[in-house]
Amino acid sequence: MRVWASVIGLAAGYLLGSVSPAYILGRILKRIDIRQVGTRNAGTMNVYQTLGLGPAIITAIYDLGKGLLAMALSQRLGASPLFVHLAGPAAVLGHVFPFYLRFRGGEGVATSVAILIYELALFIVKGWLAYPSLILLAFTTLSFLAITRSGALVGLVDLPFLTFILIAYSPFSLDLVFLLVFIAYILFIDIRNLWREKRLAALYGRLADEIRWRLCARPLAFLFIIYYLKTSLKPALTLIGVVVLFFLLVDLIRLLTTRVSLSLMQKLAPVTDKIFKKKESRTFSSMTTFLIAFFLTVLLFEKCTAILACAYLVFGDFFSKSFGLAFGRRKLFEKTLEGSLAHFIACSLAGYILLAFLPYPPLNALLGALVASLVEALPLSIDDNLTVPIISASAMSVLFIF
Repeated sequence: MRVWASVIGLAAGYLLGSVSPAYILGRILKRIDIRQVGTRNAGTMNVYQTLGLGPAIITAIYDLGKGLLAMALSQRLGASPLFVHLAGPAAVLGHVFPFYLRFRGGEGVATSVAILIYELALFIVKGWLAYPSLILLAFTTLSFLAITRSGALVGLVDLPFLTFILIAYSPFSLDLVFLLVFIAYILFIDIRNLWREKRLAALYGRLADEIRWRLCARPLAFLFIIYYLKTSLKPALTLIGVVVLFFLLVDLIRLLTTRVSLSLMQKLAPVTDKIFKKKESRTFSSMTTFLIAFFLTVLLFEKCTAILACAYLVFGDFFSKSFGLAFGRRKLFEKTLEGSLAHFIACSLAGYILLAFLPYPPLNALLGALVASLVEALPLSIDDNLTVPIISASAMSVLFIF
């Protein structure tokens, strides 16, 4: 009997999911195929833009509820816990591949998000998700929505972070597996849509050449942090020092060129112009300054403090430049409010993740994130590659003493 209940639950989930109010309302109200107009997606936003608010509300309510309805029906029929969970994906499958529409439906994101929220609520009730994690996740979501005004771009930040906190702090269970599956699916759809709409390429195209390669290269410095986590001070300083010396040597050769070598540099201009900023033509590059700051922070401060401060330098800089240049609208000194907010969120997320591996007070880490973001925003005469890690590490050290 339970086997039949499980099979019927799966079939009912698929059938409930295959009902597409977007398609049906399009045919009834305007005699159109919603999949052929607007964004060509049988989802709420396309319905709103094509048919109006009322049909969009109906579509949203049903699309959000169909997966949960399928799971509730499966449970009511007496299906096993595994098949109760599978009824949710069956509804998503029905939404994406409805049999009566030649298996061309919507994306199933709304259905997946509703199931995801429901499962997260169960985790909260069971005490498997800490409130600091939820508060940081909510703050990140709202902040990046305000910055980017794009749910897909928010998902690129939120979903990996949510995956980490679930794996790090929740016990292994069937619920966890299904949560991770839905997160992976939603993230896949977000990336696919951003790629199809060429939004990532457009954001990348807004950045100057010398900024593009730095944004790609600087996160690699996190490898230093991982290495330092696994080793001690001396080998970490040795590794970082070798890299610093290499960049220093390149800069010295570049800055102390003779007339003969100057002609060579001119020939290399198409390459060097993409690496060095114009203001760096007669000074050390910011990459060298960045690495020197990394070295000094590791040398001068206690291990946990140094790791957090270096992480703030790596990820804060990456996020502030990426989101500030792409979405900055409000000026804040010489930067933008959006870039500074992205900097603080990146530092907070990096600190929270690292606290899973470091015996360090959360209040200290949060203070360091805040100080790092304030220092990055202030129009100081000293390069913020130096000031951000050293001042934030100093602030954390002072608080740690008290």
